[in-house]
Amino acid sequence: MAGCREGAGWIDRIAAVGYAVGGLLGADVARAACVAAPVLAAFLAVSWIARKLSLDFQIRIRWGLAIAAMVVMGFGAFEGFQAFQRDIRDIRLLAPVDLLKTVGNRDGRIFINSPALSAASLLLPDLISRAPTAEAIQTLTSSPVRWREEDRRDPFTAILLTVPLESSLPLVEMLGSAPEWHLTKIDNQGLLYRRGKGAEDTSSAKPMFANKRDTALHAAQTAMVMHFLGKNKDAREWMAKARQTAPRDPLVLTQSATLAAALKQWPTTKKEAELALREDPSSTQARYLLALALLETGNISGAAEESTNLSAKASNTPSVLWLQARISREANDPTTEIAALEKLLALAQKQKEEPTIIHIHLAQAWAKRGFPTQALENYNAALKGNLTPAQRTELENAKGTIQDRAPRY
Repeated sequence: MAGCREGAGWIDRIAAVGYAVGGLLGADVARAACVAAPVLAAFLAVSWIARKLSLDFQIRIRWGLAIAAMVVMGFGAFEGFQAFQRDIRDIRLLAPVDLLKTVGNRDGRIFINSPALSAASLLLPDLISRAPTAEAIQTLTSSPVRWREEDRRDPFTAILLTVPLESSLPLVEMLGSAPEWHLTKIDNQGLLYRRGKGAEDTSSAKPMFANKRDTALHAAQTAMVMHFLGKNKDAREWMAKARQTAPRDPLVLTQSATLAAALKQWPTTKKEAELALREDPSSTQARYLLALALLETGNISGAAEESTNLSAKASNTPSVLWLQARISREANDPTTEIAALEKLLALAQKQKEEPTIIHIHLAQAWAKRGFPTQALENYNAALKGNLTPAQRTELENAKGTIQDRAPRY
């Protein structure tokens, strides 16, 4: 359930402006205006053009506009009802509003991770001038050593880390053993640390929401933050609250399946994912979790079937492609595995990401199919990457085995 992340669309940006002006109501009004304005403009344009035509055409166009208006209103009412049941409307469930407000009231230099930077650029632009650059943030988040050097050079007074938190794990682990830093706030959108001694308040925020569904979503999101911190007892308690509050909501069920998968409780993951798909068959995340649970419980044929359905909807999503490759390998289907890995390689090259692990899997898959040339090409590419001595030795041995069996290559 991503919030205001990097690359947010123009509707998200306008909604953020609406929130800055009128709070939650302003965000909803701005979002609604983004949808309604193009439709209204189209009707006005057609009406203006009709004035230039003959009376007979004007009458026909008016009838057409009346019918179109009724269709649009009916479709809008249906979509609105669907969105009310499915979409997340409260901005506190989409962006770290409370955390940004808290850190914005502090003086001094602030460190924020990349997701927090994206949210701040929409909701609190003034904060960006007190934080490192986007490029520096990426480097410092992944390297505690460099982060400490930067902190000594120009000390931070607070640290804001928002979801997704996975890339911030090295920094969080370092902060856990740093006596000068204290985790002072946890909520559904992330973590806030402050420098110095004093009373700690690590209880999660409990804001009031307009309906039970939003309350449940807040609890489910908080559960995932607790799990990231290793507080699995708290995570299970928060998720139980979410399930009790909205037992049939597909997003809550999907988050419950996600937590179960993180805890490697595969039967529970399967059950919750199936329930989520029963409520929302279009949920890609729930179908991904179901395929993963089937794989982990040894139902390879079922996992392959779900993987096929999943890849048809999200054929260019890296996590989906990795899962498809894993399932195909277990199903002894190197052709499908190679196709998924080739897509992953193209995506990695496009985004300038490290492709070494992809080359390793491709080399193994090509070797399994009996194509030594392609296997050797990928082993050679993998050997150019960042490898440990043990990994390099293993790849050299695998490459040598292929060359011994097919000396002409």
